[in-house]
Amino acid sequence: MNQQYVKTDMLKNNFSTGSIPSMLRQMAIPGVISQILLLLYNMVDRIYIGHLNDGGIALLAIGLCLPITYFFNAVAFLFGQGGAARAMIKLGGGRRDEAESIMGNSVLSILVSGVMLTVVLYVFAEPIMYFLGASDVSIDASVTYMRIYTLGAVAIMGYMGVIQFVISQGATKEAMIFVVFGAALNVILDPILIFRCGMGVAGAAIATVVSQLLIAILSMSFLTSKKSRLILTLSSMRPKLSVLTAIVTLGFSPFLMQITEFVLNIAVNASAQKYGGDISALGITLAVSLSMAIWMPSSGINQGSQALLSYNYGSKNESRVMMTAKTLLKYQFLFFWPMTMLLQLFPELFLRIFTSNPAVIQEAIWMVRLYTAGFFVIPIQTVFQQIFLSTGQEKACLLMVIIRKLVLHIPLLVILPLFMPNKVLAVVLSAPVSDILSVVVTCVCFVPIFYYQMKKLKQPED
Repeated sequence: MNQQYVKTDMLKNNFSTGSIPSMLRQMAIPGVISQILLLLYNMVDRIYIGHLNDGGIALLAIGLCLPITYFFNAVAFLFGQGGAARAMIKLGGGRRDEAESIMGNSVLSILVSGVMLTVVLYVFAEPIMYFLGASDVSIDASVTYMRIYTLGAVAIMGYMGVIQFVISQGATKEAMIFVVFGAALNVILDPILIFRCGMGVAGAAIATVVSQLLIAILSMSFLTSKKSRLILTLSSMRPKLSVLTAIVTLGFSPFLMQITEFVLNIAVNASAQKYGGDISALGITLAVSLSMAIWMPSSGINQGSQALLSYNYGSKNESRVMMTAKTLLKYQFLFFWPMTMLLQLFPELFLRIFTSNPAVIQEAIWMVRLYTAGFFVIPIQTVFQQIFLSTGQEKACLLMVIIRKLVLHIPLLVILPLFMPNKVLAVVLSAPVSDILSVVVTCVCFVPIFYYQMKKLKQPED
């Protein structure tokens, strides 16, 4: 235990007195690299599958399964991100035992929910894939990929949820190494299983599950070792209703964010299929996939800030919370602008990584440019959402998610095609319009809420 208290003191000294820009870079860079590797991890299946001689059916099948990924992430984030933020706030307040109990309950919830989802999704795979937009042509490939992917639900959710506790402690280098091993294994297994073994989409699914299982095992091993500042034990995993309630309350915002992505992906795919057929559906799938090249590294920057925000908020250090927020906003803009410009200027270059079909490329070029047009201002919305999540302001975080996705994007997806002759254009346009409007709402409503919370934080308690 003495060793653990020494590590906690080191954590306090680093988070309470260290240079914010330097620490944020130190913690964000491994997070960004790990997310880039995870991006490669997610895209390598599409790259290999996209060059099979099946007319793009296999690639479309994987794209149709993307909502399942969002759903797994949603449940993992419900317990993982909610638990990690709560645990660091408790640790910042000097309540180590409570922090470990939160982590244990989070991990238990992730494992149990993974088993439950495996059973339900495997049994009802075919009707679910038809609901997600599969046609009679793509249904076999879609069900094959989805059933194998679903069998790995515990591994996938374990990785996405458990690794949040590794990152939240500031162990971003370890998290990056874990993802490196998983990504390398995926890159090695994909061509072997897809081409050499002739397994096609089944091989891609197996490679994904096995490599994510490796990351989950490495993350669990870290949390149960003396290297971790919070130790995962069987006693810490004893269910406590009050602890689970606190986790879910804060984790509901990232959960809802992923669920709305799940719903949006279904709606966008279905709308593109309805108005433009398979070519448009595949084009919007590729546009969404390329947008992940910005979103995922951006989330790595946000993850790097979480420990600084949560710990200093728990310590009631208002000035360091403010400095972290300002630095995070600066870094996100420095990342989003050049990355968005690359997609705006050279979409065809990136699209050819996935497909050589000229009709699909031609359709996807304008989709990529329009879909990412709102990314020039979206860091404002994403940064404040991360701030509210990291500081336990679950209501504000939840409202931001609801407004951007449920109040703006989904209604626009329905309304715009009613008034525009080019229905496919209307479907794609709903994304940048909702992004820009959500930034306006953030500046008008949520930035003042943040400053009000900081004013309350520096007031002495009675």
